[in-house]
Amino acid sequence: MEILSIGITAPTASLRQRLARGLRSFLEKGIAVEINEVDGKPFNIVTLSLTAPNCSAFTQPDLSEIGRQFAAPVLADYLIEEWSLVLLKRLIEKDFRYFSPDEQGKIMSLAYSLLNCENMLQLSRQSTLRERLTEFMADNRHINPEGFLRFRLPDYSSVLRDALAQAVEEYLTEKEYQEFVRLLRYFVEIQEPKLPLVHVVIDTEGFCQIYDRNYCPLYHEYLGGFDEGEDREASYEDLVISALITLAPHKVILHRDGRNRADMYSTIRQIFESRVADCLSCDFCHRTTVLPGGYFK
Repeated sequence: MEILSIGITAPTASLRQRLARGLRSFLEKGIAVEINEVDGKPFNIVTLSLTAPNCSAFTQPDLSEIGRQFAAPVLADYLIEEWSLVLLKRLIEKDFRYFSPDEQGKIMSLAYSLLNCENMLQLSRQSTLRERLTEFMADNRHINPEGFLRFRLPDYSSVLRDALAQAVEEYLTEKEYQEFVRLLRYFVEIQEPKLPLVHVVIDTEGFCQIYDRNYCPLYHEYLGGFDEGEDREASYEDLVISALITLAPHKVILHRDGRNRADMYSTIRQIFESRVADCLSCDFCHRTTVLPGGYFK
């Protein structure tokens, strides 16, 4: 007996596989499970039928209700994990047509990552969707998931749009950053190196110092210091990178792992590319603090 039909405007293979896995326990109890697909326009229809043997303790109405209860979380997981990608793609194609297909793909991947980066938020969405679907499917044998999300969970569309807006903002910020890095890389390439090699050392407090190949500090000559009263974080990394670009050395040795200045080390690597090497085990790497003037203790 058919207990449920689901109409979606997307390929149904994954949904049918999920339903088969989710209802495997029925087979173990001798209940026949039949999942079929009817191709149509605009909807592809997936039908679920359960049939109990004559000796079963289940009545058909009971079996229909229990079957839909089992199907509800399966459908919820499918909508969260897969259908959201379909909806994101449609939103991007509608609202952000000015991006190229490649850019749209990157934005969609970023938006999907944002949707799933907070495990508790994802679990909350899944729980809410499961509850709403279970309530709806208790009294309905037919469901259009897209219409259900639109009219029964309008806030879900808002979540998708918010994630997409944030993804676009982050994508554009990253794009501007990469263009800036390419420009700095060009400046380095056209300059005559002032030094063959420099060492960049970051202490445990995040303070950075640049040394020449003889480990003599270059602080006063090239960095010139900065005003502690200014926005230290905003200006400090710019100051260090500016000094390195001015020096345009043949080789840049990054000491320690740079975890206190991960963003700065990442930018240095992108600008100087093959000129960069890492060191994790010399004396500088094991010392802890840079003193005023660039010396260690």
